[in-house]
Amino acid sequence: MLTLYRPFTSLLHDEFFGDRELTPRGGAWRTGQSFNPAVDIVENENAYLVKAEVPGLAPENIDVQVENDVLTVRGERKYENEEERGGYRRVERSYGSFARSFVLPKGTQADAIDAQVQHGVLTVTIPKAPAATARKVEVKGGGLIDKAKKIFSKPAEASGAAPQA
Repeated sequence: MLTLYRPFTSLLHDEFFGDRELTPRGGAWRTGQSFNPAVDIVENENAYLVKAEVPGLAPENIDVQVENDVLTVRGERKYENEEERGGYRRVERSYGSFARSFVLPKGTQADAIDAQVQHGVLTVTIPKAPAATARKVEVKGGGLIDKAKKIFSKPAEASGAAPQA
């Protein structure tokens, strides 16, 4: 299972607000000065899928990296300055840069990760490593008893001893 990587999580909690994180993310905490996309994580038989909402972001404005088993998705949505005269303008969309990090579970293939943006959704596919299959391992003897059996099981002629009468 993928887990959110937040090294300073304990510093960002507040008892007054019901132990919600004091980060600009979702609902009343969202402001027009920050952008932090919502992320869904899905596991299927062959891979983990990380889906992030990144509407209006071009693929060249998104960076996906894996380092030390941590998947990091970074990006930036730039504010487009438009002048309007004779009226006012209200902006409710969020702008700015973001970075989301997730610890990869054991058994993933970090070198085969794929990322695609389609219809404003970034999908990062993290393939699972093939399951190890059981195989039979031959057990070989090497103790004194096995060596003694080899020595004494040889025919008398092969050992160089003369047959007894």
